[in-house]
Amino acid sequence: MGTITNEMIKKSFFVGKRFFQKEISLQKGAEILSKLGMNRNSAIDYIYLYSNLIQGKLYTRTSNAYGTKYYLTKIYEENGAEGLENGLLSLLQHIEYYEEKTGVKLNKQRSIHESFLEIIDTDLEHTVYPDEIDDSINYSEGKSKKILVNSYERNPHARKKCIENYGLNCQVCDFNFEEKYGQLGKNFIHVHHVVDIASVGIEYSIDPINDLIPVCPNCHSMLHKRKPAYTIKELKKIMNIK
Repeated sequence: MGTITNEMIKKSFFVGKRFFQKEISLQKGAEILSKLGMNRNSAIDYIYLYSNLIQGKLYTRTSNAYGTKYYLTKIYEENGAEGLENGLLSLLQHIEYYEEKTGVKLNKQRSIHESFLEIIDTDLEHTVYPDEIDDSINYSEGKSKKILVNSYERNPHARKKCIENYGLNCQVCDFNFEEKYGQLGKNFIHVHHVVDIASVGIEYSIDPINDLIPVCPNCHSMLHKRKPAYTIKELKKIMNIK
């Protein structure tokens, strides 16, 4: 496979954008990039990279460091902080997927994530999760499943989008930390992954609105007292909450 040049990557960004906007087909986009000397498989990967980044979805194939930085920079220029947040959500899912699958640390990609994170980091909360999941639960695929559910619930970009949609009240008991603890509790809440993690593979792409929901630490612990976890509706019924 030939070297992917910076000029190829720049062109692939705009080809990927046109494909996402349904202006051209995947085949046409691959042909455009192939004429520049890019391998067809790589061309398809970079075309899809735009679609995944702009939507905040997991991508499983790697891109080089220049490509990752160029795509994120252009997305930020064209779509602002919201676009960048989606891109970083996508990138972090990719990093976690690849490291979980291969056991290899993506140090360059993590460095890129951290550098772009500084642009929007003022609005992201880093929440402590003590004893988040009961260690006595025997997950069907062991430690990796536990790591994945934790990473989905801790993902700062996914958390932010979830909380923007639902607010900071526990969606089970309606507890609000700022109302109870004042400034100390401001912006504090856990988020719960509502999909049964045992049925989800590592290629799963998280949807912060449909897959995550804000809950207080007490309700979060109770949700995970069973495998698969209780649903919000089931826990409300146990608590006699309508």
